[in-house]
Parts: sequence; C-alpha cells; structure tokens
Amino acid sequence: MIIILFFQFFNLFPQEKIDMSISSMNKFYKEPITALAHCNAITRINFKNFLHYERTLPEFDGRADIIIGDAPGETLLINGYFYNAGNIFVINDGVLRLKNADFNLEGNIYVLNQGKFLADSSYLKFLQDYIYQYGITLIDSAEFILTNSKTRYNGFPFGFSTDDFSRVVIQNTTNFDWTTAMVSGRANVYLNNVGITGEWLFADNCFARFNRVDNFLSWYFFPESSIIDIKFPDGALVNGFFIDSTLGNIQGIGYHIEIDSSTNCMWAAIPLEGSDVVIDSSLLRVTGLLLGGADSLSLSGLVNGLYYEDYTLPLVDRNYHLTHTTVQTWNIYPFDTVSLEVYSSIFGELCAYGNSYVYIHNAFCDGTGGHLGSSDNAFLITVLSSISADIISKGHSICIIGYSALPWGNIWATGSSIMLLVNTMFPLEPIPSDTSLVFVLSITGPNSGNTNDIIPIMGSAWIDRGPYQPLDFGYYQVFYRTEDDTNWLPISDSCTNEVRTDTLCYWNTAGLNPGNYVIRLVLKDNAGDSVDCLKLTTLYETGIFSSDRNAFSSLKITPNPFSDFIKIEGVDFGEDLKLYFKIYDINGRVVLENKSVNNVLDTRNLTKGVYFVRIDLDNKKIIKKIVKIE
Repeated sequence: MIIILFFQFFNLFPQEKIDMSISSMNKFYKEPITALAHCNAITRINFKNFLHYERTLPEFDGRADIIIGDAPGETLLINGYFYNAGNIFVINDGVLRLKNADFNLEGNIYVLNQGKFLADSSYLKFLQDYIYQYGITLIDSAEFILTNSKTRYNGFPFGFSTDDFSRVVIQNTTNFDWTTAMVSGRANVYLNNVGITGEWLFADNCFARFNRVDNFLSWYFFPESSIIDIKFPDGALVNGFFIDSTLGNIQGIGYHIEIDSSTNCMWAAIPLEGSDVVIDSSLLRVTGLLLGGADSLSLSGLVNGLYYEDYTLPLVDRNYHLTHTTVQTWNIYPFDTVSLEVYSSIFGELCAYGNSYVYIHNAFCDGTGGHLGSSDNAFLITVLSSISADIISKGHSICIIGYSALPWGNIWATGSSIMLLVNTMFPLEPIPSDTSLVFVLSITGPNSGNTNDIIPIMGSAWIDRGPYQPLDFGYYQVFYRTEDDTNWLPISDSCTNEVRTDTLCYWNTAGLNPGNYVIRLVLKDNAGDSVDCLKLTTLYETGIFSSDRNAFSSLKITPNPFSDFIKIEGVDFGEDLKLYFKIYDINGRVVLENKSVNNVLDTRNLTKGVYFVRIDLDNKKIIKKIVKIE
C-alpha cells in the first residue's frame, strides 16, 4: 500500500458575470419575499457519474489516501474497528476484504481494473457531513460483494456507481440511509433481501435483478431512438416484472431489469433527447428531464403531484406522452452548455451540471425529488422563489439565491464553488468546505421611516470560507439614492466588522425630502471582489405636531461648535418630564446616550467632527446638528 495526497486549485471570482447576474436580480428589490410551505424530501438523485464523460480522480481531499493493489496480489483484511480519513483505491488485482468489521470512512472508495471489495458480517459507516459527500465507484471489471451487513451514511444520501463490466452483489443487508446508484455500461447487479434499497438508475446494456427488496425506486433511461409504450404495475408488491427490448412495446433499450417479490417499489422515467415515450395508467414517483446541448430552453407549467389525462411535454427534441398518469415529482438536470429558464413551476429537484446556465424565477422547489444544486462549471441563479430543500454548490460552480425564501433545508458550499445569498431568508447558516466561498448580504429593514431622524439599517453582511480558501471578509458599505436618481450617496463609511442579522449602520435622514429611496449594501472580500443588494424604503415627513413645536420652540444647544460640554437649554422640564438623548456620528453610530434629567452633557470623549443629537421629550423628538472642535 502507498499513501498519496491530492491538492485543490483556488477559485476565481468571475466579477463581470456576477455583476450582470446581480444587476438583473436587483430589479426585483421592490418585491416582497414569501415562503411557501415545505414538503419533506423522499428521494435524492445524483446524475454526476452519468453526466461526466471523462473519469477523473477526485480533485481534492488534502488527506492521506490508501491504494491497495499497487503490488501484485495485495489484499487488505479488516476485522474489528477501522477508521480512515481519506479515499481508498483498490486497483489491478488488489482486494479489500472486510469480515466482522466496524468500518468507518471519511472518504470515497474506488474499485478499478480487476479489484475487489468483499464485505461480510460488517457494519459500513461513511461519515458524511453533507449530501453525496462520498460514494463508491466501480469501473472496468471490478467486483463489489456485500453480504449479511449494514450500512449507514451519517443521515445523508450516498452515491454508488457501477460501469463497464463491473459486478455488484448485495445480499441480506440493511441500509439505514438512502443510496443513489447509477448502473451503466455492461455492469451486472444482483440484490437479494435488502432493506431501504434506495434508487437505482439503469442505462446502456446493464443487467440487474432485484429479489425481496424494499423501499426501492427504479429509474429507466429511455435513450435516443427508443420507442416505449409502458404501464408500470402497482408498486406495493411487485412480482415478476421485467423490462427489456424483447417486449413488443419496448424498442431501443439495451438493459434488462428484473424485479420480483419486492415491496414499496416506485417508478421513474428519464426520456432522453430523441426518444418516443408513452406512459399509461401509471403512478410515476419521478420524471427526470436531462437537458443538454447548446440550446436555449424554457420550461414552465410543471407541477408536482398532478394527474395527467392526456399530456405531452412541450419539448420539441423528444416525445413524452402521459395518459391517465400521475407524476409525483418533476426533476430537472441541465448539462453541457444549455441555457435554461424555469418559471411558474413546482418541481422536486434541479441540479445544474457541465457549463450550463440556469435561471429560475417565480418557482417552488419543494424538495420532493431531492435538492437544488450546481456542479462542475455551472451557473445557477434562483430569484423570487421558495426552496424547501437542501442547497449545495460543488466543483467550480456559481450558485446565486436572491430575493427568495428557504423555509427549510441545509446549505452547503463545497469544492471551489462560490455561493451568494442575496436578500434571502434561510433557517440555518451555510456550511462552506474545501476552498468554497459564501457571501451573505441582505437589507431587512426598514420598510419606512421619517425624515429628520436617525434610522437603523438592519440586515447581514458577512463572508464565510472553506478551510483552504485564503479569501475572507473585507468590508461592507451602505449607500442610498432617491428612487428616480442614479447617484449613490454614502450612509456609512467602510465597515470592517461582519454583521449577522443585526444593525448594519444608522441613516441620518436630516434634510431629506419625503419619498421613496433605494438603499444599497455593497459587500467585498479582502481581494476587492464585490456583491450588492438593494431595498426600497419610504421616508415620511417627521411627525412633529404643533404641541411638539411648542415644546421645542425655544430649544438651544450651547455652545455649538462645542468642546468638552454641551448644554440643552430652553426646554421647560416639568416634574413628570424626562429628557432622553442620543448623539450619533456621521455614520449613524450611537456614540453617547443618557436618560438623565440633567441637561448638561459631557462630550470630552468625542473626537473632533460633525454629530447629530436626537432629543426625546416624552413622546416628542427633535434632531439637531452639532460640531465638535478642539
């Protein structure tokens, strides 16, 4: 065995591309953010292995990995407790054998060439921190045999891929978490007596047999030129089902799949470009749409849980016809360089791959099909939408969520990805890893205020980074303008402390006219990369009534300019009246306050400059400008 290390390249911030996206998103600054009720996710889909045409070793792990088989005939036997923080590669004729093992791994398993992974009477635990963090990959003529065992993936779905001439046998095994398995090439799969089988996706010329399995979702790729006319059986108990091209109603598929004596089975269809698919009188757990090429496409009107009496999917590159069929979940998978717009839809999952560009607006991802995610070099924008699902960015992708609501779900940024959360509500803070970056900026208030006042600007401005990312929070600054103007005026100086759901700064509205104003928050990292967001607020004329004017008509602050002390004069302090004051600097920060009835203020600790005094006398208030000199 040998130990190897992998290294990751840092991400580059595509400022121009992000500026264009943020600019198009910020036009919605007037819109309210509404969260829709969430639905619990049931299935988790990951097409990563199907969509990657080139096999690559993992980009980054930063830890010691184990190779078995670099010497001929090498076998690693594990019995008892085992823990490793790193990937395991079984290559050539190497063998990894587990017997009565308590196997704990923070990493992936890759079985290549004629390598074998053999486990019996063992407990396999993959210590994931987020969905699909790790997985098992079999290629060439690799074998994976798991018997009389249990698996657990730390509560998150787990990826499994078998390709080429590889072989999988799983018997008498209980999975405690969800597995997503891709079966392609000429791989052979045999499962017998397996609990929580998970979802298995079938393509190419693979062979699979499932007997006495439970909680099983089977996905069928219908490729180009295939002609399909199928009715799926009731999934409560499935006996003697099979699908291949020997059936008169099936043409153009190369795989053969059998399911027998199995319970709680679900069905999913993936009609690919060039296919002709008719599904009748069926309950489809999922319809998956893979959208590739270099086209610009638009999807709308997809709604989870609908019964279709007679419906044809409005995509010209394939015929997908549903009759007397219910689709519980629509899942969408753009890849290649496709440009995709999704709107006015309720879907279960969307994962952007390759170099795709995806723009989602006025939509609801309800999580019934999995998560919302970006991978590879994809660019994903979601605006004016509600997301009740986990969100994850991977690879070198960009994921922007703006002016939206996340009532439920985790948020992860991984790899070298960049995630931007702009004026978006979410319940849990994002978790970055590797060299990822997360920008969070929002202006949550005020919706309105008064002129001649000191108004707190509320929101968030912070940046979190993965442990290997050198970039970090730089500063933020807040500006304003009238709604019909283009000239931004500063409310604050550059602020070098992060703010998480708190006061960003104070806005001195003295001298401003009533009307609509736009507040702008600019957030920068320590390299100068920037993101901004906007909020509309309305200023009303300060409510000083005639009785208030009488109370303050003779008010004076002396001396002004001042040095060590100022005195408030000309106010008739009755026995029941109390004077409250706050002194603000030009950035709106409170630098001195008092609730005493004493009308002499000690200002020796203030530095030279311009200040504003807000005086509250019972329910009356006034703001005065003062200047401190040496």
